[in-house]
Amino acid sequence: MASSAPSDQGVAPLWQYVAVTDYCPPAVTVEHTVRTGLSAFWQHFCTKEPPPETPFKTEEELQSIPGILLERIAPAPDGQRAALALDEALTAWLDSVQMDQPVVLVLHPPYGMHGDILKAWAGLHEWRVLPPPTTGQIFRRETDWIMSGSANLTSWVLPNLERCYLRHAHGLTLVRRLLDQACSGALGRGVIGCDSWAWAFLRRAWSGATPPLLILQSFDQHRLARWFQSFASKSGISDLIFRQADNGDYVLPPPTDTQNESANISDFLQQLAAYSRGIPGIAHAIWRASLRTAPDELPKDASTAKESTYQPTTLWITPWRRFKRPAPTTDLLRQHAFILHTLLLHNGLSAEWLSQLLPASSQPSPATLYRLESAGLIKQQRNGFWKISPLGYPAIRLFLKSEGYLTDDL
Repeated sequence: MASSAPSDQGVAPLWQYVAVTDYCPPAVTVEHTVRTGLSAFWQHFCTKEPPPETPFKTEEELQSIPGILLERIAPAPDGQRAALALDEALTAWLDSVQMDQPVVLVLHPPYGMHGDILKAWAGLHEWRVLPPPTTGQIFRRETDWIMSGSANLTSWVLPNLERCYLRHAHGLTLVRRLLDQACSGALGRGVIGCDSWAWAFLRRAWSGATPPLLILQSFDQHRLARWFQSFASKSGISDLIFRQADNGDYVLPPPTDTQNESANISDFLQQLAAYSRGIPGIAHAIWRASLRTAPDELPKDASTAKESTYQPTTLWITPWRRFKRPAPTTDLLRQHAFILHTLLLHNGLSAEWLSQLLPASSQPSPATLYRLESAGLIKQQRNGFWKISPLGYPAIRLFLKSEGYLTDDL
């Protein structure tokens, strides 16, 4: 039950769902980094080559890309292409008349975009999208919540299973009953999306047989290059060239009419793939933050660029060694490990419920949350939830694993 979205023959598909056993994070993220600790982690992601004596562009010559322009060059992904890949992966399951596997579980790591992807897939088939229960329903153990508003539940999608439980003595009954009913076929046929950290916990808290699992394959440097290039190609802006600011190396392949054998290729995307663990949402956040432009080189719309004065527009990428990533101390991580771990297990929580789920000795004061936010480790969402930040996730995951905390398998 693995599949991909359409791709050129002989080229690995950009979006591809595979069995969890076939999931392959970029090679540099192998677990020897856990054994050697945070210092080795940071050292690995520091480029060993000395900076050029005369950079192509200094930091003073460049500026962040204006927001409206950034949304055209690196817009938020909508999940539609990934939904097509998921649809292909589920074709055999959908065509089967047997009900021995009434449910498929689709896992994604943090910032893997599973909510958007599953909603997009549900739209393809007009399946009902189930909203999560409220925290009150979870604590009141209202196990009939899933049937509210529908007397005929046969084909459904639950995009966010992690929103159906709380790690609390009274917060597990609902999700256990939900999984029991779903996997027995009592609720018809369903597709469940779940954050990988929540599933790492739930598979231990629930005694049922694990349903078939699918996972979106990680993005290596080649997938990232194709993904980012696809955004640029659809931006409506005349040919864009992406080069590293300090040495001019190409970060994305240059247009065919500017290619030459002597063109140097940057290792930025290789570093990005490894650091982000191949998670699309994390890589995308870093890519957006790394983009720079010179004030006199703002991109031009392809429709208004005059042929006689046409010049490709260069966007400059902050060198990996200069890109500002969270670098928390071990003491800071250890002091607030319970907070960070709880946020990961639930894919984010409000400050109120975070306090409810933590022991008294680890209660997060507003000052603590803002300290972690200032360190770049967490951020507050529009709905008030606190969540691990995309740039902070790699270091936090590494630390928690090295300290023996329960982590996901991705």
